[in-house]
Amino acid sequence: MFHVMEAGCGGVVHHDTLPPTNCQAQPTVAGLWYAAHGRTVWLGFACRRHADELIAPRQLLPRDRDVLERRRDRHRTQMAGRRWAGEQEGPLARGAAAERLVERAKAWAAAHP
Repeated sequence: MFHVMEAGCGGVVHHDTLPPTNCQAQPTVAGLWYAAHGRTVWLGFACRRHADELIAPRQLLPRDRDVLERRRDRHRTQMAGRRWAGEQEGPLARGAAAERLVERAKAWAAAHP
């Protein structure tokens, strides 16, 4: 399970006796997350522990930090009636364009280990 529209790491931490919780670690990478049921690609963020949940994870860029800051601001101030801070951003691509974006990202990641 991964919460791609989270205002931080989208990873989920599973516990032995408690229900799962959102990861509270600082995101260190950005990458793509593909939702097969809607054929959509989203920008997601993860800590080192959850980086493998993303497609082609890479180090955070200044623009990624800006997106995270906007999500955190939304989470603090505008979350009434919304489940996720990244909802308003929408997906990066849908349908065949999403699948092409995933393939390009995988090729990039293979060329930049």
